[in-house]
Amino acid sequence: MKNEVSAKIFSEVENEKENLFSLIQKLIQIRSYSGEEREIVEFIVSEMKSYGFDEAYHDGFGNAIGRIGNGPVKIMYDAHIDTVKVTETEHWAHPPFGGVIENGKMYGRGVVDEKPAMAGFMIAGKILKKIYGDNLPFTLYLVGSVLEEDADGYPLYHIIQNEKIKPDFVLLGEPTDLKVYRGQRGRMELKITATGKSAHGAHNQKGINAIYKLAPIISEIEKLDKKLKPKNPLGKGSITVSQVISKAPSVCSVSDFCQLHLDRRMTVGENKNSVIKELKAIIKKYKSDAKISVPDVEGVSWKGTHFKQEAYFPTWVFDEKHPLVSAAMQSSKTATGKAKSGVWSFSTNGVATAGHFGIPTIGFAPGKEELSHSSKEELLLEDLFKAAKFYSLFPFVLTKNDQ
Repeated sequence: MKNEVSAKIFSEVENEKENLFSLIQKLIQIRSYSGEEREIVEFIVSEMKSYGFDEAYHDGFGNAIGRIGNGPVKIMYDAHIDTVKVTETEHWAHPPFGGVIENGKMYGRGVVDEKPAMAGFMIAGKILKKIYGDNLPFTLYLVGSVLEEDADGYPLYHIIQNEKIKPDFVLLGEPTDLKVYRGQRGRMELKITATGKSAHGAHNQKGINAIYKLAPIISEIEKLDKKLKPKNPLGKGSITVSQVISKAPSVCSVSDFCQLHLDRRMTVGENKNSVIKELKAIIKKYKSDAKISVPDVEGVSWKGTHFKQEAYFPTWVFDEKHPLVSAAMQSSKTATGKAKSGVWSFSTNGVATAGHFGIPTIGFAPGKEELSHSSKEELLLEDLFKAAKFYSLFPFVLTKNDQ
């Protein structure tokens, strides 16, 4: 039965191969910087409708959402469709929004991070609807999420919290080079703020320099970064002072305000409480009155919806024996001929699904993670074809294993 299902599905994927390549080319040719995704969202929704999806719309935040099936197991495929901007200093061998194809590869902004997954999801949905109609043992939601580059996690947080769509399982379309990714380091931003007393620079002894208060703390943070221990499978966490801001009545005055902005990457066993505890210990060591805070990230989507979230994005990882991971490995073996697992170095929308809500989450997509956000983005079209086979088969393997 399994071979019969995969043979039927893979035959249809083969029939859709040229449509798949045409679709990814169109997605690349639509510029969709974060906060400017209206055109690509409307295109995706229109295509989903033409494919016969049971539902296709954009939600209150501006995400494109399609649904096929009405089965008891709810599966969500998510690919963020926004990209970082193309800068003047980048050197592109091909136009970044040309969707140029040469020697079986496509080039452009987003061909790695992460429009190929969206194309694969859409074609998979089209195929499953065509073959099975309303007789699917699952409900499959296909999401083209917006503003992920500015607020990773929030697009899916919105869907779960505000649109009341809570899946049982999630598959992310961040690049994995056709491996099954099962986790990522978390990240958070922090601020350490010190205040002092201003005075004229000629009488600096009458003041209290806020910069000097934080100088030894900066040194201790540098030492802390070197002491952090690696933990399998995510490796080592990190902490970096990414910005220092100071204020004074003038450049001829003692600074009465200084603030550090920290970037903290968290591995297994590290969380908001443990990170703050480490920093409090440093502050206590120097008997400082400096304050620690976690800032908010906020902004407005293309639809005019305001969002705000704490800049804390939890670590998450699932064991290789987890049913979701096992189903993905089995699907990968059938669809691509190989099955390997891994983890991301960067942050994904999984910080919401797995990190905040505890929903089993994995990733699978073509493209090399290290090419993201660079002028070197390239996609092997044959890998996209293999990924489309995976996306079409995976829900059947998962629901069988979940029974």
